[in-house]
Amino acid sequence: MTFGDYLKNQRKTRNITQEDLAKSLGVSSVFIHQLETGKVDAPSVDRCQQLSNIINIPFQQLWNFARKERMKRFMEKEGLKEENLEVLSEEEKMLISLFRTLDYDLKNDFNGMIYMLFRHAKDHKIQQILEKFMKCA
Repeated sequence: MTFGDYLKNQRKTRNITQEDLAKSLGVSSVFIHQLETGKVDAPSVDRCQQLSNIINIPFQQLWNFARKERMKRFMEKEGLKEENLEVLSEEEKMLISLFRTLDYDLKNDFNGMIYMLFRHAKDHKIQQILEKFMKCA
């Protein structure tokens, strides 16, 4: 089931028209139609929060559909295939989860600590990764 299918099903189950949903979101009914038919990218996390509140559906369930489609479109645009992606270890997943909970200042401190830990590493590959990290951090 796609994001659009899920949204349409939940909207219809609750007897909400595309027009009513559009008005509540402050968008056009054409946009709602495009969401439901997959003609536009699945919405952001913020938009999913708004949709879940209006339609009265669990946010996480709606966001899971949207996130999956957003990732799929990104991979298609970048020419990536699932089998080319490395699978993260549990420790890596926990570190990412922890990082995502930090506020802006703590993220900056964390990035600075990473830089300090690895700036004198002799391994050329680590230096390349650190350089890329600092450009996007």
